[in-house]
Amino acid sequence: MSVLNRLAARAAVVTAVGISALALSVATASAKVSYDFKVSPHTVRVGARIHVEGYAANDSDVLQRFCVQQRQGTGSWRTVKCARGAVGDGGKVDTWVRAKHRGALKFRGALYEADFGSNKLRLQMVGPTETVRVR
Repeated sequence: MSVLNRLAARAAVVTAVGISALALSVATASAKVSYDFKVSPHTVRVGARIHVEGYAANDSDVLQRFCVQQRQGTGSWRTVKCARGAVGDGGKVDTWVRAKHRGALKFRGALYEADFGSNKLRLQMVGPTETVRVR
């Protein structure tokens, strides 16, 4: 094997190792989110109470807060209740909501996180919507 071929082979190996290390570091840097959200029952009469509970946390080391939000029909989302929250833990919310109007009442969980270097919370993640039919 000539010197030129050996240099090309060595450069290819070094490049492959570098690309593998970069891919590995990107894969391990992704944050893991724990999320659990339940609403029951899914059909109620006007005036009935609906049990809503949820939990969310991200493994990043920033201030987090988990909130339960609701909306009637296609209206805007309104925060029902938020957990106290902590660094690395969004907290748990366990609350009851009274169904006041007929139609579709939607609930979701939202995880807020503080920006690095400040305590201003911003929306990090929104969970799937749970719908309760109010008759």
